[in-house]
Amino acid sequence: EGPGVRRAEFVLGDRHGTTCDPELTRATKNILEDLGYEVKVNDPYAGVELVKAYSNPVSNRHSLQVEIRRDLYMEEESLGKNSNFEKLQNDLETLVAGLSDFSTSL
Repeated sequence: EGPGVRRAEFVLGDRHGTTCDPELTRATKNILEDLGYEVKVNDPYAGVELVKAYSNPVSNRHSLQVEIRRDLYMEEESLGKNSNFEKLQNDLETLVAGLSDFSTSL
């Protein structure tokens, strides 16, 4: 995908399953999709070195990169909040609550 190609609203990067339990990636994707978002995993971003450096799934330390498309929360020209900002903020709170529930079920 090159310049000008519209990306997914959320891109989750787990470096192809190496930086977190695949169930965590799946749970995150499912929650976001249930909220109505388009979500891709490792496409086009698989996660940067920082995610790799701070992960160790074997030791129960999981890292997942979450990329959010900017037009979901900001005006590109002014860099200010857009009219969708509060909805996204609420949805991210729902995501965190869902992941908290997920983590206690492990």
